[in-house]
Amino acid sequence: MRLLWMLGGLVLGAVLTLMAGVALWWHDTSPARAWIEVRVENRTGQDVREVRLEHDQGQVLYRPLGKGDTVTLAYPVKGESGYRLIAVLEDGRELRGGSGYIERGARTREVLEPERVVSSDP
Repeated sequence: MRLLWMLGGLVLGAVLTLMAGVALWWHDTSPARAWIEVRVENRTGQDVREVRLEHDQGQVLYRPLGKGDTVTLAYPVKGESGYRLIAVLEDGRELRGGSGYIERGARTREVLEPERVVSSDP
């Protein structure tokens, strides 16, 4: 009888482990995780004429971004990627930043300051 209980516990543990593995695999490979999200915050003290996010497959463009406003730009990716952020300010200056390497499903934050771009995790 004791052996039967141990065998049942072993089978139950194996089934639960398999279910957890499938759930983690699905979470990492689901279509919802196939996008990279970049949150851009304007703290320059002036309007931004254009925010351009250049990546391997093209670019995402947003116009205009007002003082103190925030926008989230997203693009699809199959594996690893990188992006460059170019912001054209109202006075014509360009601020540049971005990530040289980023993985699918990642979210990041780019803060536009008067003289630079500060990158960080959200």
